[in-house]
Amino acid sequence: MLAATVIVKVISAVYKIPLTAYIGATGRGYFSIAYNLCMPVHALTMGAFPIALTKLISTYNAQNNTNRIKGLRAASKKLFSIVGIIGMAVVILLSVPYSRIIASSPQSIYTILALAPSILFSCLGVCHRAFCEGFIDMKPTAISQLIEAFTKMIFGLLFARLTMTALYNIYIQNATVFGFSCATELEALSRIYPISSAAAMFGATFGSITSYIFNAVYTRINYKDYSCKITDKNVYYNELLRFSAPLVLATVIQSISNFLDTSSMQYCLSICDKAALSSIYSVSEDVHTYVFGIYATALDFKNLVPSLVMAIGITAVPAISTAFENRADRFASLFNEILKYTSLLSIAGGLALSLFSEEMLALFYSNNNPDIVLNSNKLLFYFGVSILPSCLAITTVSCAQSLGFAKNTILPFAIGAIVRVIINFMLVTNSDINILASCVSNFVGYFIIVIANIITITRKTKVKIQLKSVIIKPVTAGILTYFATQFIKEKLSFVLDKNICLVIMLIIFVVFYTISLITFRLISINDFTHLKKWKKSY
Repeated sequence: MLAATVIVKVISAVYKIPLTAYIGATGRGYFSIAYNLCMPVHALTMGAFPIALTKLISTYNAQNNTNRIKGLRAASKKLFSIVGIIGMAVVILLSVPYSRIIASSPQSIYTILALAPSILFSCLGVCHRAFCEGFIDMKPTAISQLIEAFTKMIFGLLFARLTMTALYNIYIQNATVFGFSCATELEALSRIYPISSAAAMFGATFGSITSYIFNAVYTRINYKDYSCKITDKNVYYNELLRFSAPLVLATVIQSISNFLDTSSMQYCLSICDKAALSSIYSVSEDVHTYVFGIYATALDFKNLVPSLVMAIGITAVPAISTAFENRADRFASLFNEILKYTSLLSIAGGLALSLFSEEMLALFYSNNNPDIVLNSNKLLFYFGVSILPSCLAITTVSCAQSLGFAKNTILPFAIGAIVRVIINFMLVTNSDINILASCVSNFVGYFIIVIANIITITRKTKVKIQLKSVIIKPVTAGILTYFATQFIKEKLSFVLDKNICLVIMLIIFVVFYTISLITFRLISINDFTHLKKWKKSY
């Protein structure tokens, strides 16, 4: 499951890079607008109800209550179908007002409508996955996630390229797109990008369909003994609803928090002075969508760091609850180690983004979209500088939940979202700052979440945070590494090819950072022995 999670997250982040090369920053803007509307609905439908089903199936399986399991399976199919249909309908109904009013991008409606059916098929698929998870069978979850990710990547890129190529060839031959005469290439691309983006989005919907088919076939073959007609489904249906209610509330708060952040940023960007943005980014057509596409492109690189930190952290967090119950000294040591390595990994990733922002962007976009390199460079740099709180937030939330303090994480999410929205309205609306403000709002918002979760954990467990090893030393080591690497980079960039320089500087960066960590006694050979000991214990 862990291996599948890492692979899926890497695929999801990496495939957007060649996708952007096909559809451009404006096309990525349409793509991201659709996800920003669908993801809160998707998170709600995929977050609470599957957890409830898994928990109930697990409980009745432990009691050998086969009849209850059969009833829940039949009722869950009804519930998840209804939830999926409602979720898809909500997205379709909101597509017009959201694309026109919030996103200020009417043409993004095509990508929203292309993605909407994925909510229904994801719900149908997760119904089968959650059922299997109740039997501690994680194979369908892991395999279906991989199938969905690969399908989305392959067909998303294929559909985008075929559509882009076909429509562009029509323009070259006839100077028209869908019958509309286009005087310039920019005008033609402004009509092509919404359609090619929607075609790419069909890849995501197609991925959810293939994932659902696999899960349905898997459960039918491996759990056929639990398939039967139940006369009174309402009893089990109501049980699922009652158990899901508190989980739905927590998921709603988190989904709304993320939705408010992205939506407020989109809205604030839409009311920025168009002429000023056009001057800054050298774009005349659909400039607000273009700028949001620039933001989404930089976010692809930035999100790789928290995703990897989260995947690595998942392997350690389950030991937290056991250590807390058994020995306080082991719990304190393990908790601080997890925080320390989260800091070390996130600082390493942030430094790489800051030091090599231009080189990494140029590696993927210099040939097809050199404007993306120019316009995303500064944003990616600041994302790297401000990345630590977002990574620590992931770890502290996971730790709090593993200790049974999940309810205490809801209020910090809400407060963090409110603060991010306020900062967005204060800074994004300033045309000179625009999307750079997201670095400030994310840093402050996630910092609040980290502090609140640490206060909760320390008060309830009496553990003490070793600030020197968790924050002070890692940040100091990172600062020294940055300036040492930057100094050498400036000297070598004048005499070496950019790609060769990037490889050499990455090696130098890793060496410098490792030396800094050893100098500050943040890592040692004993750490690996310590990890082996924890692996044997848990």
